[in-house]
Amino acid sequence: MLSRNVKRFANKKFYFLLILLLIAIGLRFIYFPGNIYFGFDQARDAYAALEILRGDFKIVGPSTSAPGLYHGVLYYYLIAPFYFLGSLNPEFVSGALKIFNTLGLFLMFYISEILFNKKIALLAALLYAISFEQTQFSIYMGNPTLAVLSVLLMYTGLAMVIFKKNHWGLILAVLGLGFSIQFQFALIYLILPFIGILTIFRKNFLELPAKIWGLSICFLLFSLSTFILAEIKYGFRTLHTLIVFGGGEKQLDNILKTYFFSLQKMVHYNLISNLFFQNLTLLSLLLSFIFYLKAYKRQLTFLGIWFFSISTTVFISGGVENIENNVPLYYTNIGVTLSLLIFTALLLYIIFTKSKVFGVLILTIIIFSNLYLVKTLNQMGTISEINVQQGMLLSDEKKVLDYMYNESDGQLFAVKGVTMPFFVNTTWSYLFESYGNKKYGYLPIWNGKNALGYYGNLKAQETQEGLPDKRFLIVEPTRGVPQYLIGEYLKEENYFTKVIEEKKIGEFIIQKRIKF
Repeated sequence: MLSRNVKRFANKKFYFLLILLLIAIGLRFIYFPGNIYFGFDQARDAYAALEILRGDFKIVGPSTSAPGLYHGVLYYYLIAPFYFLGSLNPEFVSGALKIFNTLGLFLMFYISEILFNKKIALLAALLYAISFEQTQFSIYMGNPTLAVLSVLLMYTGLAMVIFKKNHWGLILAVLGLGFSIQFQFALIYLILPFIGILTIFRKNFLELPAKIWGLSICFLLFSLSTFILAEIKYGFRTLHTLIVFGGGEKQLDNILKTYFFSLQKMVHYNLISNLFFQNLTLLSLLLSFIFYLKAYKRQLTFLGIWFFSISTTVFISGGVENIENNVPLYYTNIGVTLSLLIFTALLLYIIFTKSKVFGVLILTIIIFSNLYLVKTLNQMGTISEINVQQGMLLSDEKKVLDYMYNESDGQLFAVKGVTMPFFVNTTWSYLFESYGNKKYGYLPIWNGKNALGYYGNLKAQETQEGLPDKRFLIVEPTRGVPQYLIGEYLKEENYFTKVIEEKKIGEFIIQKRIKF
Protein backbone atom coordinates (compact mmCIF):
# COMPACT_ATOMS: atom_id res chain seq x y z
CA MET A 1 0.00 0.00 0.00
CA LEU A 2 2.82 2.36 0.96
CA SER A 3 4.68 1.54 -2.24
CA ARG A 4 1.55 2.30 -4.28
CA ASN A 5 1.16 5.71 -2.58
CA VAL A 6 4.81 6.54 -3.22
CA LYS A 7 4.43 5.67 -6.91
CA ARG A 8 1.24 7.73 -7.11
CA PHE A 9 2.97 10.77 -5.63
CA ALA A 10 5.98 10.24 -7.91
CA ASN A 11 3.67 10.27 -10.93
CA LYS A 12 1.96 13.43 -9.67
CA LYS A 13 5.35 15.05 -9.09
CA PHE A 14 6.37 14.26 -12.68
CA TYR A 15 3.20 15.80 -14.11
CA PHE A 16 3.46 18.84 -11.84
CA LEU A 17 7.05 19.43 -12.94
CA LEU A 18 6.07 18.95 -16.59
CA ILE A 19 3.31 21.57 -16.24
CA LEU A 20 5.72 23.96 -14.50
CA LEU A 21 8.28 23.39 -17.26
CA LEU A 22 5.72 24.32 -19.92
CA ILE A 23 4.70 27.43 -17.94
CA ALA A 24 8.35 28.45 -17.56
CA ILE A 25 9.04 27.97 -21.28
CA GLY A 26 5.89 29.88 -22.23
CA LEU A 27 6.74 32.89 -20.05
CA ARG A 28 10.31 33.02 -21.35
CA PHE A 29 9.31 32.82 -25.02
CA ILE A 30 6.11 34.89 -24.88
CA TYR A 31 7.54 37.91 -26.76
CA PHE A 32 10.33 36.07 -28.58
CA PRO A 33 12.04 37.05 -30.85
CA GLY A 34 10.75 40.62 -30.78
CA ASN A 35 12.29 41.43 -27.39
CA ILE A 36 15.87 40.26 -27.98
CA TYR A 37 18.33 42.91 -26.82
CA PHE A 38 21.37 43.21 -29.11
CA GLY A 39 23.85 45.94 -28.31
CA PHE A 40 27.61 46.38 -28.26
CA ASP A 41 28.28 43.64 -25.69
CA GLN A 42 26.21 41.12 -27.63
CA ALA A 43 27.90 41.96 -30.94
CA ARG A 44 31.33 41.76 -29.32
CA ASP A 45 30.49 38.33 -27.89
CA ALA A 46 29.19 37.17 -31.27
CA TYR A 47 32.44 38.13 -32.99
CA ALA A 48 34.48 36.39 -30.28
CA ALA A 49 32.37 33.24 -30.66
CA LEU A 50 32.90 33.29 -34.44
CA GLU A 51 36.67 33.57 -33.96
CA ILE A 52 36.56 30.47 -31.77
CA LEU A 53 34.63 28.64 -34.49
CA ARG A 54 37.42 29.59 -36.92
CA GLY A 55 40.03 28.05 -34.63
CA ASP A 56 41.19 31.14 -32.72
CA PHE A 57 40.96 29.69 -29.23
CA LYS A 58 40.75 32.18 -26.39
CA ILE A 59 41.64 32.24 -22.71
CA VAL A 60 40.30 35.73 -21.87
CA GLY A 61 36.61 36.59 -21.75
CA PRO A 62 34.72 39.89 -21.94
CA SER A 63 36.09 42.94 -20.14
CA THR A 64 34.49 44.05 -16.89
CA SER A 65 33.71 47.64 -15.89
CA ALA A 66 36.98 47.69 -13.94
CA PRO A 67 40.07 48.20 -16.16
CA GLY A 68 42.36 45.19 -16.05
CA LEU A 69 39.69 42.73 -14.95
CA TYR A 70 38.05 40.25 -17.31
CA HIS A 71 35.28 37.70 -17.05
CA GLY A 72 36.00 34.08 -17.86
CA VAL A 73 35.94 32.81 -21.42
CA LEU A 74 33.52 29.90 -20.85
CA TYR A 75 30.51 31.89 -22.10
CA TYR A 76 32.16 32.33 -25.50
CA TYR A 77 32.69 28.59 -25.89
CA LEU A 78 29.10 27.81 -24.89
CA ILE A 79 27.46 30.23 -27.33
CA ALA A 80 29.80 29.51 -30.26
CA PRO A 81 28.05 26.25 -31.33
CA PHE A 82 24.67 28.01 -31.29
CA TYR A 83 25.93 30.81 -33.53
CA PHE A 84 27.17 28.08 -35.87
CA LEU A 85 23.90 26.12 -35.80
CA GLY A 86 21.87 29.32 -36.22
CA SER A 87 23.93 30.56 -39.19
CA LEU A 88 25.15 33.60 -37.18
CA ASN A 89 21.59 34.57 -36.15
CA PRO A 90 21.47 35.90 -32.55
CA GLU A 91 17.88 34.66 -32.27
CA PHE A 92 19.13 31.07 -32.16
CA VAL A 93 21.55 31.87 -29.32
CA SER A 94 18.86 33.76 -27.42
CA GLY A 95 16.50 30.80 -27.70
CA ALA A 96 19.19 28.45 -26.36
CA LEU A 97 19.85 30.71 -23.36
CA LYS A 98 16.14 30.71 -22.55
CA ILE A 99 16.11 26.92 -22.55
CA PHE A 100 19.15 26.83 -20.27
CA ASN A 101 17.43 29.19 -17.84
CA THR A 102 14.29 27.05 -17.88
CA LEU A 103 16.29 23.96 -16.92
CA GLY A 104 17.20 25.67 -13.65
CA LEU A 105 13.72 24.71 -12.54
CA PHE A 106 14.91 21.12 -11.96
CA LEU A 107 17.89 22.21 -9.86
CA MET A 108 15.56 24.48 -7.92
CA PHE A 109 13.25 21.54 -7.21
CA TYR A 110 16.12 19.24 -6.25
CA ILE A 111 17.84 21.56 -3.77
CA SER A 112 14.50 22.49 -2.16
CA GLU A 113 13.67 18.81 -1.79
CA ILE A 114 17.05 18.20 -0.15
CA LEU A 115 16.49 21.04 2.31
CA PHE A 116 12.82 20.38 3.08
CA ASN A 117 10.39 18.09 1.23
CA LYS A 118 8.78 17.46 -2.15
CA LYS A 119 5.79 19.74 -1.59
CA ILE A 120 7.99 22.70 -0.69
CA ALA A 121 10.20 21.77 -3.65
CA LEU A 122 7.21 21.98 -6.01
CA LEU A 123 6.29 25.39 -4.60
CA ALA A 124 9.88 26.59 -5.06
CA ALA A 125 9.88 25.29 -8.65
CA LEU A 126 6.60 27.15 -9.26
CA LEU A 127 8.06 30.39 -7.94
CA TYR A 128 11.09 29.91 -10.20
CA ALA A 129 8.91 29.19 -13.22
CA ILE A 130 6.85 32.38 -12.87
CA SER A 131 9.61 34.66 -11.53
CA PHE A 132 9.83 37.91 -13.49
CA GLU A 133 13.48 38.15 -12.51
CA GLN A 134 14.24 34.79 -14.08
CA THR A 135 12.37 35.68 -17.27
CA GLN A 136 14.57 38.77 -17.47
CA PHE A 137 17.75 36.74 -17.06
CA SER A 138 16.46 34.41 -19.79
CA ILE A 139 16.08 37.40 -22.13
CA TYR A 140 19.52 38.76 -21.25
CA MET A 141 22.14 37.77 -23.83
CA GLY A 142 25.22 38.23 -21.70
CA ASN A 143 27.85 36.27 -19.81
CA PRO A 144 26.14 36.57 -16.37
CA THR A 145 22.90 34.90 -17.48
CA LEU A 146 24.16 31.30 -17.19
CA ALA A 147 25.37 31.98 -13.65
CA VAL A 148 21.81 31.25 -12.50
CA LEU A 149 22.59 27.59 -13.16
CA SER A 150 26.15 27.61 -11.82
CA VAL A 151 25.18 29.34 -8.54
CA LEU A 152 22.36 26.83 -8.11
CA LEU A 153 24.84 24.03 -8.81
CA MET A 154 27.22 25.30 -6.14
CA TYR A 155 24.62 25.49 -3.40
CA THR A 156 22.99 22.23 -4.49
CA GLY A 157 26.34 20.46 -4.16
CA LEU A 158 26.92 21.91 -0.70
CA ALA A 159 23.39 20.92 0.36
CA MET A 160 24.00 17.36 -0.87
CA VAL A 161 26.99 17.05 1.47
CA ILE A 162 25.30 18.64 4.49
CA PHE A 163 21.75 17.28 4.30
CA LYS A 164 22.16 14.06 2.29
CA LYS A 165 25.71 13.06 3.27
CA ASN A 166 26.49 12.67 -0.42
CA HIS A 167 30.25 13.05 -0.76
CA TRP A 168 30.11 13.79 -4.50
CA GLY A 169 28.24 16.99 -3.77
CA LEU A 170 31.51 18.77 -3.00
CA ILE A 171 32.72 18.20 -6.57
CA LEU A 172 29.49 19.69 -7.94
CA ALA A 173 29.87 22.62 -5.54
CA VAL A 174 33.40 23.53 -6.64
CA LEU A 175 32.39 23.24 -10.30
CA GLY A 176 29.48 25.58 -9.61
CA LEU A 177 31.84 28.01 -7.88
CA GLY A 178 34.40 27.95 -10.68
CA PHE A 179 31.82 28.25 -13.46
CA SER A 180 30.11 31.14 -11.65
CA ILE A 181 33.37 33.09 -11.57
CA GLN A 182 33.81 32.24 -15.26
CA PHE A 183 30.41 33.68 -16.15
CA GLN A 184 30.66 36.82 -13.99
CA PHE A 185 33.91 37.85 -12.34
CA ALA A 186 32.06 39.71 -9.57
CA LEU A 187 30.82 36.31 -8.40
CA ILE A 188 34.28 35.75 -6.96
CA TYR A 189 32.53 36.91 -3.78
CA LEU A 190 30.95 33.41 -3.67
CA ILE A 191 34.23 32.22 -2.18
CA LEU A 192 33.14 33.87 1.09
CA PRO A 193 29.77 32.09 1.53
CA PHE A 194 31.42 28.89 0.25
CA ILE A 195 34.04 29.09 3.01
CA GLY A 196 31.38 30.23 5.50
CA ILE A 197 29.25 27.14 4.84
CA LEU A 198 32.29 24.86 5.02
CA THR A 199 33.19 26.42 8.37
CA ILE A 200 29.73 26.39 9.98
CA PHE A 201 28.94 22.87 8.75
CA ARG A 202 32.55 21.71 9.09
CA LYS A 203 31.59 18.42 10.75
CA ASN A 204 29.95 17.26 7.50
CA PHE A 205 32.94 18.23 5.40
CA LEU A 206 35.61 16.88 7.76
CA GLU A 207 34.02 13.46 7.29
CA LEU A 208 34.71 13.53 3.56
CA PRO A 209 37.44 11.16 2.35
CA ALA A 210 40.74 12.56 1.10
CA LYS A 211 39.92 11.29 -2.41
CA ILE A 212 36.89 13.59 -2.62
CA TRP A 213 38.92 16.59 -1.46
CA GLY A 214 41.64 15.79 -3.97
CA LEU A 215 39.17 15.42 -6.84
CA SER A 216 37.39 18.62 -5.78
CA ILE A 217 40.63 20.60 -5.89
CA CYS A 218 41.35 19.20 -9.35
CA PHE A 219 37.89 20.08 -10.63
CA LEU A 220 38.12 23.58 -9.14
CA LEU A 221 41.44 24.15 -10.91
CA PHE A 222 39.91 22.79 -14.12
CA SER A 223 36.93 25.17 -13.91
CA LEU A 224 39.31 28.10 -13.37
CA SER A 225 42.01 26.90 -15.76
CA THR A 226 41.53 29.68 -18.32
CA PHE A 227 42.01 32.28 -15.58
CA ILE A 228 45.22 30.55 -14.50
CA LEU A 229 46.54 30.45 -18.07
CA ALA A 230 45.63 34.11 -18.62
CA GLU A 231 47.38 35.13 -15.40
CA ILE A 232 50.56 33.34 -16.43
CA LYS A 233 50.44 34.76 -19.97
CA TYR A 234 49.68 38.36 -18.94
CA GLY A 235 51.91 38.69 -15.91
CA PHE A 236 49.26 38.20 -13.20
CA ARG A 237 47.44 41.40 -14.17
CA THR A 238 44.18 40.33 -12.49
CA LEU A 239 45.99 39.77 -9.20
CA HIS A 240 47.73 43.13 -9.45
CA THR A 241 44.43 44.87 -10.29
CA LEU A 242 42.66 43.29 -7.31
CA ILE A 243 45.46 44.33 -4.96
CA VAL A 244 45.24 48.01 -5.94
CA PHE A 245 41.47 48.05 -6.50
CA GLY A 246 39.76 50.34 -4.00
CA GLY A 247 36.52 51.24 -5.75
CA GLY A 248 36.69 54.90 -4.70
CA GLU A 249 35.80 56.63 -1.47
CA LYS A 250 32.62 55.15 0.00
CA GLN A 251 29.96 56.56 2.28
CA LEU A 252 28.19 54.32 4.77
CA ASP A 253 24.74 55.77 4.14
CA ASN A 254 25.12 55.17 0.40
CA ILE A 255 26.26 51.60 1.05
CA LEU A 256 23.19 50.92 3.18
CA LYS A 257 20.91 52.57 0.61
CA THR A 258 22.42 50.43 -2.13
CA TYR A 259 21.93 47.24 -0.12
CA PHE A 260 18.37 48.12 0.83
CA PHE A 261 17.68 49.02 -2.81
CA SER A 262 18.90 45.57 -3.87
CA LEU A 263 16.67 43.86 -1.30
CA GLN A 264 13.67 45.87 -2.45
CA LYS A 265 14.31 44.95 -6.06
CA MET A 266 14.56 41.25 -5.19
CA VAL A 267 11.13 41.40 -3.58
CA HIS A 268 9.73 43.55 -6.40
CA TYR A 269 10.97 41.30 -9.23
CA ASN A 270 9.97 38.01 -7.59
CA LEU A 271 7.14 38.41 -5.10
CA ILE A 272 5.13 41.63 -5.16
CA SER A 273 4.95 44.22 -7.93
CA ASN A 274 3.10 46.80 -5.82
CA LEU A 275 5.64 49.33 -4.56
CA PHE A 276 3.57 50.17 -1.49
CA PHE A 277 3.75 46.62 -0.13
CA GLN A 278 7.42 45.95 -0.90
CA ASN A 279 8.82 47.20 2.39
CA LEU A 280 6.04 45.47 4.33
CA THR A 281 6.80 42.21 2.53
CA LEU A 282 10.52 42.60 3.16
CA LEU A 283 9.91 43.21 6.88
CA SER A 284 7.53 40.24 7.07
CA LEU A 285 10.11 37.96 5.48
CA LEU A 286 12.82 39.09 7.89
CA LEU A 287 10.59 38.57 10.94
CA SER A 288 9.49 35.16 9.63
CA PHE A 289 13.12 34.17 9.15
CA ILE A 290 13.89 35.04 12.76
CA PHE A 291 10.72 33.33 14.05
CA TYR A 292 11.33 30.03 12.25
CA LEU A 293 15.12 30.00 12.69
CA LYS A 294 14.91 27.69 15.72
CA ALA A 295 12.54 25.20 14.07
CA TYR A 296 14.61 24.99 10.86
CA LYS A 297 17.98 25.97 12.25
CA ARG A 298 20.27 24.14 9.81
CA GLN A 299 18.22 24.86 6.69
CA LEU A 300 17.68 28.55 7.44
CA THR A 301 21.32 29.02 8.42
CA PHE A 302 22.23 27.60 5.01
CA LEU A 303 19.70 29.82 3.19
CA GLY A 304 20.67 32.84 5.31
CA ILE A 305 24.34 32.58 4.31
CA TRP A 306 23.22 32.26 0.69
CA PHE A 307 20.86 35.23 0.76
CA PHE A 308 22.85 37.71 2.84
CA SER A 309 26.14 36.94 1.06
CA ILE A 310 25.31 39.63 -1.52
CA SER A 311 26.06 42.23 1.16
CA THR A 312 29.77 41.58 0.57
CA THR A 313 29.65 42.95 -2.98
CA VAL A 314 27.68 46.00 -1.85
CA PHE A 315 30.25 46.86 0.81
CA ILE A 316 33.10 46.35 -1.66
CA SER A 317 31.69 48.19 -4.69
CA GLY A 318 28.66 50.13 -3.43
CA GLY A 319 28.42 53.51 -1.78
CA VAL A 320 30.78 55.41 -4.08
CA GLU A 321 27.98 57.59 -5.44
CA ASN A 322 24.52 58.49 -4.26
CA ILE A 323 22.05 55.85 -5.39
CA GLU A 324 19.61 58.49 -6.68
CA ASN A 325 22.19 59.42 -9.33
CA ASN A 326 23.71 56.00 -9.93
CA VAL A 327 21.24 53.10 -9.89
CA PRO A 328 23.22 49.87 -9.38
CA LEU A 329 23.03 47.19 -12.03
CA TYR A 330 20.90 44.26 -10.96
CA TYR A 331 22.67 41.31 -12.56
CA THR A 332 25.29 41.28 -9.78
CA ASN A 333 22.49 39.79 -7.63
CA ILE A 334 22.21 36.82 -9.95
CA GLY A 335 21.54 33.60 -8.07
CA VAL A 336 20.98 35.26 -4.69
CA THR A 337 17.21 35.58 -4.98
CA LEU A 338 16.85 31.83 -5.49
CA SER A 339 17.37 31.41 -1.74
CA LEU A 340 14.56 33.92 -1.17
CA LEU A 341 12.26 31.86 -3.39
CA ILE A 342 13.06 28.67 -1.47
CA PHE A 343 12.37 30.42 1.85
CA THR A 344 9.11 31.85 0.46
CA ALA A 345 8.12 28.32 -0.61
CA LEU A 346 8.67 27.17 2.99
CA LEU A 347 6.47 29.99 4.32
CA LEU A 348 3.75 29.20 1.77
CA TYR A 349 3.82 25.55 2.82
CA ILE A 350 3.43 26.56 6.47
CA ILE A 351 0.59 28.93 5.58
CA PHE A 352 -1.18 26.20 3.57
CA THR A 353 -1.04 23.83 6.54
CA LYS A 354 -2.77 26.46 8.69
CA SER A 355 -5.19 28.01 6.15
CA LYS A 356 -5.55 26.85 2.55
CA VAL A 357 -7.63 29.92 1.68
CA PHE A 358 -4.97 32.34 2.93
CA GLY A 359 -2.25 30.27 1.26
CA VAL A 360 -4.06 30.38 -2.08
CA LEU A 361 -4.55 34.14 -1.69
CA ILE A 362 -0.85 34.81 -1.04
CA LEU A 363 0.25 32.52 -3.88
CA THR A 364 -2.23 34.16 -6.27
CA ILE A 365 -0.86 37.61 -5.43
CA ILE A 366 2.70 36.41 -6.12
CA ILE A 367 1.71 34.81 -9.43
CA PHE A 368 -0.23 37.80 -10.71
CA SER A 369 2.48 40.24 -9.58
CA ASN A 370 5.04 38.40 -11.67
CA LEU A 371 2.70 38.00 -14.64
CA TYR A 372 1.94 41.73 -14.52
CA LEU A 373 5.65 42.60 -14.73
CA VAL A 374 6.19 40.06 -17.52
CA LYS A 375 3.31 41.55 -19.51
CA THR A 376 4.27 45.19 -19.02
CA LEU A 377 8.07 44.99 -19.25
CA ASN A 378 9.27 41.91 -21.08
CA GLN A 379 8.01 43.01 -24.49
CA MET A 380 10.52 45.89 -24.26
CA GLY A 381 13.47 43.57 -23.64
CA THR A 382 15.68 43.70 -20.58
CA ILE A 383 15.11 46.29 -17.86
CA SER A 384 17.47 49.24 -17.46
CA GLU A 385 19.08 47.70 -14.35
CA ILE A 386 20.36 44.88 -16.58
CA ASN A 387 21.10 46.70 -19.85
CA VAL A 388 21.72 50.41 -19.50
CA GLN A 389 21.01 51.26 -23.15
CA GLN A 390 17.37 50.18 -23.30
CA GLY A 391 15.68 49.86 -26.68
CA MET A 392 18.48 48.10 -28.58
CA LEU A 393 16.08 45.43 -29.85
CA LEU A 394 17.23 43.11 -32.61
CA SER A 395 13.80 43.20 -34.26
CA ASP A 396 13.98 47.00 -34.59
CA GLU A 397 17.60 46.90 -35.74
CA LYS A 398 16.65 44.59 -38.59
CA LYS A 399 13.86 47.01 -39.57
CA VAL A 400 16.43 49.83 -39.60
CA LEU A 401 18.63 47.83 -41.97
CA ASP A 402 15.64 46.91 -44.16
CA TYR A 403 14.70 50.59 -44.43
CA MET A 404 18.18 51.62 -45.54
CA TYR A 405 18.56 48.83 -48.09
CA ASN A 406 15.08 49.38 -49.52
CA GLU A 407 15.61 53.14 -49.81
CA SER A 408 18.94 52.52 -51.60
CA ASP A 409 17.36 50.48 -54.42
CA GLY A 410 20.30 48.08 -54.57
CA GLN A 411 22.90 50.87 -54.80
CA LEU A 412 25.88 51.27 -52.50
CA PHE A 413 25.22 53.63 -49.60
CA ALA A 414 27.09 55.10 -46.65
CA VAL A 415 25.98 54.90 -43.05
CA LYS A 416 27.17 56.38 -39.81
CA GLY A 417 25.75 56.43 -36.32
CA VAL A 418 25.58 57.89 -32.84
CA THR A 419 26.58 54.74 -31.02
CA MET A 420 27.40 53.58 -27.52
CA PRO A 421 30.32 53.32 -27.04
CA PHE A 422 30.84 56.48 -29.05
CA PHE A 423 32.61 56.04 -32.41
CA VAL A 424 32.36 52.23 -32.26
CA ASN A 425 30.45 50.47 -35.05
CA THR A 426 30.73 46.89 -33.69
CA THR A 427 26.97 46.42 -33.28
CA TRP A 428 26.05 47.64 -36.76
CA SER A 429 28.97 45.93 -38.40
CA TYR A 430 27.78 42.57 -37.08
CA LEU A 431 24.19 43.28 -38.11
CA PHE A 432 25.20 44.29 -41.64
CA GLU A 433 27.45 41.24 -41.99
CA SER A 434 25.10 38.63 -40.53
CA TYR A 435 21.77 40.03 -41.73
CA GLY A 436 22.12 42.79 -44.33
CA ASN A 437 24.75 41.14 -46.49
CA LYS A 438 23.03 37.75 -46.38
CA LYS A 439 19.65 39.22 -47.34
CA TYR A 440 20.65 41.95 -49.81
CA GLY A 441 24.02 40.76 -51.08
CA TYR A 442 26.27 43.72 -50.27
CA LEU A 443 27.65 45.85 -47.45
CA PRO A 444 27.57 49.65 -47.08
CA ILE A 445 30.50 51.92 -46.24
CA TRP A 446 30.79 53.16 -42.68
CA ASN A 447 31.20 56.93 -43.03
CA GLY A 448 32.74 58.50 -39.96
CA LYS A 449 35.27 58.03 -37.22
CA ASN A 450 35.57 54.45 -36.03
CA ALA A 451 37.69 53.73 -32.97
CA LEU A 452 40.46 51.19 -33.47
CA GLY A 453 40.74 47.97 -31.49
CA TYR A 454 37.09 46.95 -31.65
CA TYR A 455 35.40 44.18 -33.60
CA GLY A 456 33.86 45.02 -36.98
CA ASN A 457 34.64 44.45 -40.65
CA LEU A 458 32.76 47.27 -42.38
CA LYS A 459 34.98 49.45 -44.54
CA ALA A 460 35.28 52.75 -42.66
CA GLN A 461 36.00 56.08 -44.37
CA GLU A 462 36.17 59.40 -42.51
CA THR A 463 36.70 61.63 -45.54
CA GLN A 464 33.74 62.79 -47.65
CA GLU A 465 35.40 62.40 -51.05
CA GLY A 466 34.24 59.45 -53.08
CA LEU A 467 31.35 58.48 -50.83
CA PRO A 468 28.03 57.40 -52.34
CA ASP A 469 25.36 60.09 -52.68
CA LYS A 470 22.93 58.15 -50.53
CA ARG A 471 23.71 58.45 -46.84
CA PHE A 472 22.02 57.34 -43.64
CA LEU A 473 22.57 58.34 -40.05
CA ILE A 474 21.43 56.18 -37.12
CA VAL A 475 20.87 57.59 -33.64
CA GLU A 476 20.79 54.78 -31.09
CA PRO A 477 18.84 54.97 -27.83
CA THR A 478 20.99 57.54 -26.10
CA ARG A 479 20.95 56.71 -22.39
CA GLY A 480 24.59 56.94 -21.34
CA VAL A 481 25.57 59.26 -24.21
CA PRO A 482 25.83 62.95 -23.21
CA GLN A 483 23.37 65.10 -25.17
CA TYR A 484 25.99 67.69 -26.08
CA LEU A 485 28.02 64.99 -27.87
CA ILE A 486 24.98 64.02 -29.92
CA GLY A 487 24.33 67.67 -30.77
CA GLU A 488 27.92 68.21 -31.86
CA TYR A 489 27.85 65.03 -33.93
CA LEU A 490 24.72 66.07 -35.83
CA LYS A 491 25.94 69.64 -36.21
CA GLU A 492 29.15 68.44 -37.85
CA GLU A 493 27.23 66.15 -40.22
CA ASN A 494 24.99 69.06 -41.28
CA TYR A 495 28.05 70.69 -42.89
CA PHE A 496 28.21 67.90 -45.46
CA THR A 497 24.69 66.49 -45.85
CA LYS A 498 21.11 67.50 -45.28
CA VAL A 499 18.19 65.47 -43.94
CA ILE A 500 15.55 64.60 -46.53
CA GLU A 501 13.64 62.15 -44.36
CA GLU A 502 13.66 61.20 -40.69
CA LYS A 503 12.02 58.04 -39.41
CA LYS A 504 11.61 56.58 -35.93
CA ILE A 505 11.79 52.81 -35.63
CA GLY A 506 11.30 51.64 -32.07
CA GLU A 507 13.78 53.68 -30.05
CA PHE A 508 16.02 54.35 -33.07
CA ILE A 509 16.06 57.52 -35.15
CA ILE A 510 17.13 56.96 -38.74
CA GLN A 511 17.86 59.90 -41.02
CA LYS A 512 17.99 59.61 -44.79
CA ARG A 513 20.48 62.22 -46.00
CA ILE A 514 21.93 63.52 -49.21
CA LYS A 515 25.16 65.43 -49.72
CA PHE A 516 25.09 69.11 -50.63
